[in-house]
Amino acid sequence: MLYSLPASIIKDKRGICEHLARLILEGKFKRNEILPNELDLAKGFGVSRTLMRDILRSLEGKGLIERKAHTGTRVRGIHSWNLLDSEVLNWGSVIFSQQRLFVSLLELRLIIEPQAAALSAMRANHDELQNIHSSFEEMLESDSDGDIEQINPQGDMAFHEAIINASGNLFISQFGGVIRAALFHTISSSVRALHDHSESIENHRRLLNAIESRNPQQAYAAMVQVLQRTLTDMKILNPGIILSDLGNNNQDVAIP
Repeated sequence: MLYSLPASIIKDKRGICEHLARLILEGKFKRNEILPNELDLAKGFGVSRTLMRDILRSLEGKGLIERKAHTGTRVRGIHSWNLLDSEVLNWGSVIFSQQRLFVSLLELRLIIEPQAAALSAMRANHDELQNIHSSFEEMLESDSDGDIEQINPQGDMAFHEAIINASGNLFISQFGGVIRAALFHTISSSVRALHDHSESIENHRRLLNAIESRNPQQAYAAMVQVLQRTLTDMKILNPGIILSDLGNNNQDVAIP
């Protein structure tokens, strides 16, 4: 039953909130569907009415439901979901297999990360540069003979996060949770699709060198190349983003 808690879910605010959120995100509850009242939900999940009210308040804050007097609790559609909420992004891992949302995550990266790389090349302090470099080293894996380098997805995510954090822009840093989720879903899928990691590794190495050389134009262009490779690996064409190719006489280019 949808209104009872599976044995694997912890009976607390986080567990029940995530359970209900996943049911909404995965379409088990349809848009505009009216949920049972607060008291019935509390009984179904075996928790207090006060806790259930707090859970519903959290879901409402994330745009997943709408509560109104006399009409009850209504499930909201995707355009109302707070997709900038890191928990919503993480809970919605199933829906990000859908092409539309996956492309939206890649578009977000294309909009933010090239500029973040350029800013990092200009602004990163010594500790931030060290963090970027160590994250790059963490990204590389060798085979059992110590010869063939492959990309470690966790290290790849840490590398991109380190660049974003070194941008020195407070607003970009506030997107940390969103970017983290976007990196998780796009990088993990991209790495799984790769058979030969050598080109992607070299693209990342050029990006690292550009940042360490304090060259914002080359850092921007190198990040574009990294993301272009991701698009190619995922067989995604024409996401509709126009980027300034700062490495090529400031001409604007479309990706891909």
